[in-house]
Amino acid sequence: MSKAIAGHKYRHYKKDTMIYTVVTADALDCETVEPLVLYRSEYETPDHPKGTLWVRSRKDFESRVMLPDGVEMDRFTEI
Repeated sequence: MSKAIAGHKYRHYKKDTMIYTVVTADALDCETVEPLVLYRSEYETPDHPKGTLWVRSRKDFESRVMLPDGVEMDRFTEI
């Protein structure tokens, strides 16, 4: 499992070109106080420019996913 660390780069499991930089792993949801990760895309798509900011729970960011072929891997892998 890759731990979210500010300033570090990560690759998303869905595609090798989906690279992100963690801005902070210390954000909190204002209602639930759940730890959140704020991260920035290092690539662009037709729908989202490079530098788009995304947020997801730290638990989800650091989780593992099961691929259709049964292989389990990190959702985000530090590069």
